[in-house]
Amino acid sequence: MGGLFNYDGPVVSFLNRLADLVILNLIFILCCIPVFTIGASLTALSTMTMKMVKKEEGYIARGFFTAFKRNFRQATVIWMILLILGSIFCADFWVLRAAVSATPVLPVIHGVLILLFVLFLMEFLYVFPVLAKFDNTIKNTMKNAILMSIRHLPWTLVLVVIAAAAVVVSYIFLAYAIPVLCLLGFSVISLISAYVFTEIFKVYVPAEE
Repeated sequence: MGGLFNYDGPVVSFLNRLADLVILNLIFILCCIPVFTIGASLTALSTMTMKMVKKEEGYIARGFFTAFKRNFRQATVIWMILLILGSIFCADFWVLRAAVSATPVLPVIHGVLILLFVLFLMEFLYVFPVLAKFDNTIKNTMKNAILMSIRHLPWTLVLVVIAAAAVVVSYIFLAYAIPVLCLLGFSVISLISAYVFTEIFKVYVPAEE
């Protein structure tokens, strides 16, 4: 019984991990407040949760801000690109919804737009973890993110399920979801996704650093 509560025991290890996730979540939320820093915050969050998978996280706050600073420029540019593209998609869908004329062209345009939006979502799921893991140019990071999402489509579907489940559960239990998300929701979702990305990235980094 005493072994359970030893410093290296399962109970203490679980509580330490829980505390790390709470700290990571709070730092992430604070760093997202300026909005334009969301890309760098997502990259730093991915960096730390992928390290947590391998138990290499060290000091959470220090590691987060180191990754935040290191990837800030590229992550911010990528985030702005995605933000602009997302706004364009929203505007396009709104225009199509408001279109009155039921011409044969509209369903085709709608279908193409949906396909492009799916690719956009796949890019969004991958690009910040890819940036967190690999040093590359912005162009190659974005290109590799979409190529990986297509190549590893089964894993991509798993990531979609994780994200969708989080959204659905949050919507159903909205009153409870807000405090949970503020406390550790984002870091837990990122940690679960980090296990998937760790498997995906093994293909590209066979001998782990």
